[in-house]
This record gives sequence, structure tokens and C-alpha cells, in this order.
Amino acid sequence: MFTEARYRQYIRDFNSTFVGGMTLEDFFDAYYEPDATFEYVPQARKNIRREEVLAFWHGVGGKMREVILDHTHFLENETTVASEAPIDFLCKEDLEWNGVPYKAGTKFRLMMCAFYHVSPNDKFTYARVYSIYNPAYKPES
Repeated sequence: MFTEARYRQYIRDFNSTFVGGMTLEDFFDAYYEPDATFEYVPQARKNIRREEVLAFWHGVGGKMREVILDHTHFLENETTVASEAPIDFLCKEDLEWNGVPYKAGTKFRLMMCAFYHVSPNDKFTYARVYSIYNPAYKPES
């Protein structure tokens, strides 16, 4: 079963990919089935299989540094994990994210809700991540 302790390690490992820790490739292989789908909402963009998911993550990582903070809610059973957590972003370049323009060096925070389907191998087969932006969500300086 994908426990809360394992999920915390998953988040630590994901965050490490932005600062010279685990590679995104190794991260994917450790936590996802090869044919997993990663869906990002609000764009409703589905990245299917390892290569597409990695291309999406590398694309985001090229534009900004992402840090998922401790979750505020967490639920799990044998086949599903659900969590809610704030995510801080640091823009590496001028960009627009979810319809909001940001300058290089700008920090912003989203609230993330994520739902994961878990395989019998204790890896994710499907991840659906919802990001909610509100200007009142402020990252720590």
C-alpha cells in the first residue's frame, strides 16, 4: 500500500529533482508504471507514458523551480492516494502560467489537489493534478 510515509518520500524525491538530487527519469521509474498517465488540470493535458510525462516535467522545470510543501490533507487506501498541498514556484524566465503573467525571479503559490491510482506494484498508474491559483496564496519570502 502507498502509505503516507511513502508519499512524503515521494514528495521529497520530487522536490530534489530541481536541486540536483534524483533525476526526473529515476524519479519516474521509482514511483510510476511505464505506461502511467499524468493529467494536469486546468489545461486537462494528458501526458501518457514515460516519455510524455518526462517531457512535461522537464518543460516545467526549464521555466520554474517547483517545491511541494507538506500536505494539508491526505487519504489513501489499497488503490488510491489523494492529497492537497501548497506548491511554491520560482520563475526562471518571464512566463504566463494559468493565465497569469510572471516576471523572471517572481515567486507564486498554487494549491494542488492530486489523485493517484495505485498499481499492485505500489506504483502510480494515473495521476490527476489540479492546481488552483489565488493571489492571496503567498509563498514565504
